[in-house]
Amino acid sequence: MNVCTVWPGEEFVQSKLDGWIAGLLPTYNSAVNTGVKRRAAALLEVLGVYLAGALLNARIVAFVTHHQLISPQNPFALLTVHASNADLLVASRQLALALFFIYFSFFIIIVPLDRWRGRRGPATYGLTRAGISVKALVATGVAAAALSEWPVLIHSLVDAVHPLGAMAPWRQAFFDMSWRRWQFWLFAGILSYAVVPVVEELLFRGFYQRRLAEDWGDGPAILAVACLFTLSHKQYLIANLYNVTMIVSLFCVAIGLGVVFAWTRSLIPGMIAHAIIDIPMTLAWQAALLAVFAIVIFFAWRGGLAAVRQVFGRLEMLATLTLIVLFGVFALGVGSLPAKALSAVGMLIVAIGMDVAIRGRTISGKAASAGS
Repeated sequence: MNVCTVWPGEEFVQSKLDGWIAGLLPTYNSAVNTGVKRRAAALLEVLGVYLAGALLNARIVAFVTHHQLISPQNPFALLTVHASNADLLVASRQLALALFFIYFSFFIIIVPLDRWRGRRGPATYGLTRAGISVKALVATGVAAAALSEWPVLIHSLVDAVHPLGAMAPWRQAFFDMSWRRWQFWLFAGILSYAVVPVVEELLFRGFYQRRLAEDWGDGPAILAVACLFTLSHKQYLIANLYNVTMIVSLFCVAIGLGVVFAWTRSLIPGMIAHAIIDIPMTLAWQAALLAVFAIVIFFAWRGGLAAVRQVFGRLEMLATLTLIVLFGVFALGVGSLPAKALSAVGMLIVAIGMDVAIRGRTISGKAASAGS
């Protein structure tokens, strides 16, 4: 017959253990709730800036055109197959002003938000070497271009051999006009390989991705911002095979740009990679670049795989899918959103209010811990 003996102090230990677990549960629940609120605040802040920046830009442009400070003419309306040198110069000036007002409208909102959180200086937005040599940053940018941008080149080469469908009229005119003049390359520099890679990386990776990654993690932030970045290129939202494949290719590029920023914490490689794929090229040059990419991929794929594993190592699938769906729906439906100004201001106010409440609770918690 087995006799079960009870250690005399067992009940005491069990009661203490139960009390310890019960004490931990409120702390755990509070931490979970705080994490959810932080994520909600980051999400609302990013979407609020995305909407508010666009609305502010529209107001600024309306003001300066009303007072005849700039011409209301759309620079892309000047792009025709037979556009003259004078047309391209005017279009370059108009496009440069348009880009200035667009990104000024966003960063006039972003910079105060970051300063309020104590984040200041160029390094906040990825304008830093992050302790990496210039040579290594350039090499990383070239490797990132090769590893993520080959689908765009294949797409262009296939389209040249077997047309996949019509593109936006101004893009078709851009590719069909004469390239043998410096006026074309001035306009192309502003439109693609010189200015746009810098300002787009500053906004999409330097703010949107960085802000989301603070509370959602790198993986969800990269994929969500890649979706937002892709669908923000409205010239590809035309229902045909050319634009569908271009959207998929651009999404791959955006993921690559996000990964290299998360891995290096510097925007320099991403800007280099972005600039490479934006340079206008003839069919022969595209084929040559694809061959160069193949060589680079042969040597760089292990490093690229290591970076992907590091960035997506602890990917939360539910959180990631939630963000991708939210950002995709928002990017596609923002034009039909009612009361846009009220929505933008409301999202930013709620985001800031949640941040203030979280900060206050964190400070109170630290004070209570110190007191005990």
